[in-house]
Amino acid sequence: MSSKRANTAEIDFKISLWRNGKRMENSEGKYELAEYVKGFEIIEAVESSTIEARIIIEDSSGLMGALTGSEVFKLTVFHYTGNRDYWLRCAHIEDRVRTAQTADVFIVNCVSDEFIKNEIKNVFGHTEKIFAGSIEASQIIRKLLRDKKYLGSKKRFFLEQTINKQRLVIPNWRPIDVVYWVAERSVRKSKKGGVLQNGFNFWESALGFHFKSIDKMIDDVNEQKEDKTDAIKGKPALYTYTYSPKGTKIETGDDQYKIDSVIFPEERSYLMGLRHGAWAGYSIGFDPVSINQSRLGVSTDMKEKEYNYALKKVWKKMSHVGGTNYVNPISLMDKEIQKVLDQPKRVRYTMIPNQLFDPKYKNNPQKNYEEIVELQAYEYLRRETLKNIKLMITIPGNLDLYAGHGVQIKLPGTFRSGTTVQNDRKYSGRYVIMGVRHHTGDGLKMKTELLLGRDSILG
Repeated sequence: MSSKRANTAEIDFKISLWRNGKRMENSEGKYELAEYVKGFEIIEAVESSTIEARIIIEDSSGLMGALTGSEVFKLTVFHYTGNRDYWLRCAHIEDRVRTAQTADVFIVNCVSDEFIKNEIKNVFGHTEKIFAGSIEASQIIRKLLRDKKYLGSKKRFFLEQTINKQRLVIPNWRPIDVVYWVAERSVRKSKKGGVLQNGFNFWESALGFHFKSIDKMIDDVNEQKEDKTDAIKGKPALYTYTYSPKGTKIETGDDQYKIDSVIFPEERSYLMGLRHGAWAGYSIGFDPVSINQSRLGVSTDMKEKEYNYALKKVWKKMSHVGGTNYVNPISLMDKEIQKVLDQPKRVRYTMIPNQLFDPKYKNNPQKNYEEIVELQAYEYLRRETLKNIKLMITIPGNLDLYAGHGVQIKLPGTFRSGTTVQNDRKYSGRYVIMGVRHHTGDGLKMKTELLLGRDSILG
């Protein structure tokens, strides 16, 4: 089947059912189920460990009777960007409705096979022993993903290395639980003069599994080029999409790169930000075993016992979407409000590991133990900054867009001179793709919805 479509929004697809590693067929040797599928959606997000999918099926041939709810669907989508196979395990069947005497409509919820395996696998013991001394975060995650003892994945991995070791006793957790725990305690060394950065995400896209810090994610988005996607290296092409309202003169190029709709999910409320300490506050590390060993931070600039964090202090230590030409949105606000935002109010607590019984703790070269309270604050600020500018757009279907990577947006401003409209300086530019949803609508037409985030605006 050809991937060339007359309309870029159009797709073809095949879908079959697999059980015990074998394709299911009827008595006549038929296996293709596309005629029963009325629509589907495929979802990936930086906050979701695996890909999810929903398949709408209209059954008039007794398919439901053959399903156990544990099978694997092989969905092959033929698209102008290329053909793609999705292997998705059935996790749940819902919303079954009888529409006629001999026909049922129901939805099959699917996930990657690794997510199902995660529910029946457990990890117990000290990391030094379990992982044979290879206890840097990316080493641990690689083993959990690849080893047949755990998830046994054959997909590609794109894992960022960290500077700290993960020494702990894992108390019978699921593999992905271990990944998330490690991610929360991983530190990268930035290119900016040895600045410690954290804030790691773990997710799956169509390219494979990713373990990456937010700063690294942003660095990669800034470096994206309009070249062909390199799936092996995990480097996707940069696409540019333009929104062109009726009655305006904006060059959009092909319709395949035209934005169908734009939604602004929410504008940042500085009042709620003040309440939650989104820009400034206090960070305290609490040791429940030995209170007097609790850490209050090690910053040389501290004037109080508590570590006073502020976005203004660490902004230059972060990577920013768009690079040096983009600024903190706060810097354009009213000066009086800027002063208010810099005032700490909210106190944030974090549990710190006890080292009272470790004879080596006094000579521990990993100073990031002492810096946990500052890293906690950095991670919180880092995640909050990606909420500064948010967009949700709908575009013609494009399977070559991936969560955790970037896209370029040209959005016209509301000011016009005659029929000419300039690009909106606040909302145009590069974004991090926080979530992707591919879904079929009318017939064989596919749309792609993107949830986009950015920390900075053009100065």
